[in-house]
Amino acid sequence: MKKVLFLSILSLALVSCNGENDGRIGRLFYENIALTLPTENSGANVLVGNGNKTAIQFSYQHPDEENVADDELIELFWIEIPATTTEFNISTGDDVSTSGIELFYVRSCFCYFEQPVTLLKKEVIGQKISANQWQISFDIIAELNGSEYPLKDSGTYVLSTFEN
Repeated sequence: MKKVLFLSILSLALVSCNGENDGRIGRLFYENIALTLPTENSGANVLVGNGNKTAIQFSYQHPDEENVADDELIELFWIEIPATTTEFNISTGDDVSTSGIELFYVRSCFCYFEQPVTLLKKEVIGQKISANQWQISFDIIAELNGSEYPLKDSGTYVLSTFEN
């Protein structure tokens, strides 16, 4: 049974508790996971369920705007790879579907997206550096509803658990 990703909601709740958010980055990966896009609102969430893949998740919770109500925005970039993969290198012209790798960009906010996300640019490099760590660098540009959203990061991702 698949559930809508609750991590972004949990992150919002935890930040709301202390009353301040100056922007936060999360770098996690999960094993024995499967990701899919919902049939509606595909730019706003990813369905996460039990599976046989590894899913790497970058999250960026944008700083709160003091004078804007309901401005909470989290950008998520997911990389789903076969469980046996230990390194990968993806460029804009690559057809990742033949390698079993999937890329998902999500904007989680109080908004609705009717169109799917298109990745205009994708430069993604990953290497497993231990049983519980990946080193990931990426530079992407996502297009959604006619707007472009660049996202770039490099860092170490740690193993986490996903409760389904």
